[in-house]
Amino acid sequence: MKICILNVLHDALDKRMYHKIARSLSAASHEIVSIAPPAAFAAGRNQAESGETSVRFVFTPAVHSFFGRLLTVLRLIRLGLREKATLYIAPEPESWVAALLIKAATGRKVAFDMHEYVPGEFAKFFPSFLRPPMEKTTCRIMRLMGRASDLIILTRRSFEPLWSGIRTPRVVVINSNWLQPACTAVPDAVRKIAGERPTVLHQGIFGEIRGSLQLLEAMKLVKEVLPEARCLVLGRYVYGDESAYRQKIKESGLEDTLLLLDEVPFEEVPAYISAVQVGLILFQPGLRNHELAMPHKLFDYMREGVPVIAPDFAVEVAHIVKETQCGLLVDVTSPDAIADAVIRLLTNPDEAQRFGRHGREAVESKYNWQKDSAALVDAIAALE
Repeated sequence: MKICILNVLHDALDKRMYHKIARSLSAASHEIVSIAPPAAFAAGRNQAESGETSVRFVFTPAVHSFFGRLLTVLRLIRLGLREKATLYIAPEPESWVAALLIKAATGRKVAFDMHEYVPGEFAKFFPSFLRPPMEKTTCRIMRLMGRASDLIILTRRSFEPLWSGIRTPRVVVINSNWLQPACTAVPDAVRKIAGERPTVLHQGIFGEIRGSLQLLEAMKLVKEVLPEARCLVLGRYVYGDESAYRQKIKESGLEDTLLLLDEVPFEEVPAYISAVQVGLILFQPGLRNHELAMPHKLFDYMREGVPVIAPDFAVEVAHIVKETQCGLLVDVTSPDAIADAVIRLLTNPDEAQRFGRHGREAVESKYNWQKDSAALVDAIAALE
């Protein structure tokens, strides 16, 4: 089957859409083309290959505005029609609209990959008093679009109530990661940054709604007890003013304690994780999408045998952490709670290693993409 993945915001080498979904479907002998903005580390490439997989790219301009998102929908329709695929997979509301319009014109099939709680994400752009009605309206619209689709892919079971009563087939394919040996070959450059001092890591996009302010205050407290401790942030600062945040780090005297690192290629992330002692997930409450979050980074940390510190309010994350005993659940709105957890794990290596070992064992036995992708491949095959 020829499958076309339509992306408005997800870039060509996106962790889920390329490294997981596209590669898995290609390995299952489907012809895959991804229409997407170019990735930072894929300049000039129109093909990506990994082992037995091959994905062709058609690039669209990166989107930086609301108008740009609408314009990209029109581009996706034009480029998608040109591909004459059997199935179109969309991971965003805008690309889903494009896919359904292609279906209306050609009768081809459409799958929506829901890995964010879209109603809550859309409602957050409105004043607080309008958010509840906008969330309900978005749910109604999505249910109509769901009825017109041929498959709905969910990243967590907590999304299922949104689709109750709709006959469109659904499959749960969580955001687990490829099972591979824990990284042991840490480059000297990474070890110099992360491996010579007790270090914690936040991996992935960052900012105020992901705990940046709480982390800064927490690291002040950690430094008082463990002066050599260090925190690395590996990823873009998206939610808030990065320059202002860097200034706060400087004013707090944490320039050598809280380090903001540039984004690195997907393949290099495991080395950074394996070189630290603790992995952080600091989603702040107030967003439904955070309450129902199931982030890649949880499984990244677990795979490398690194204990996690995670939000106690996040339903899916808390369930996995409790089930596997892979780390600590804390009140992430409290710098004191974050600091206490960091100090506890950095000063109790036996406990930290036990949590990390539990996480690695859970990835090997249950939470890995090789197992989860089988459900995706079967659901796609059922559409042929």
